[in-house]
Amino acid sequence: MENRCEFAVKIAREAGELTLRYFNRDDLGVERKSDGSPVTLADRGAEELVRRRVAELYPEDAILGEEFDDKEGTSGYRWIVDPIDGTKSFITGVPLYSTLIGIEKDG
Repeated sequence: MENRCEFAVKIAREAGELTLRYFNRDDLGVERKSDGSPVTLADRGAEELVRRRVAELYPEDAILGEEFDDKEGTSGYRWIVDPIDGTKSFITGVPLYSTLIGIEKDG
């Protein structure tokens, strides 16, 4: 079994590939969150992918993301996910964005 750091890199790449399918498209489904920041179908899809993949391999881990409610865990590990860091760039077609994934142990 691969360790969490290796797995984080792998799923960040997967999420990045997903976001590229939306890049420079007119049908991004841009909405505004309660804080006024933009969110797209790509943001939500990438975070859903990361959450699904983490739950498959590490179901006891917590997850904190930008687009969905926190998932509590019991393992002491928490995944911190920003599916598209640079959504404003992403929306305008500027290729300066990334998928960020962090892993926290016992706070």
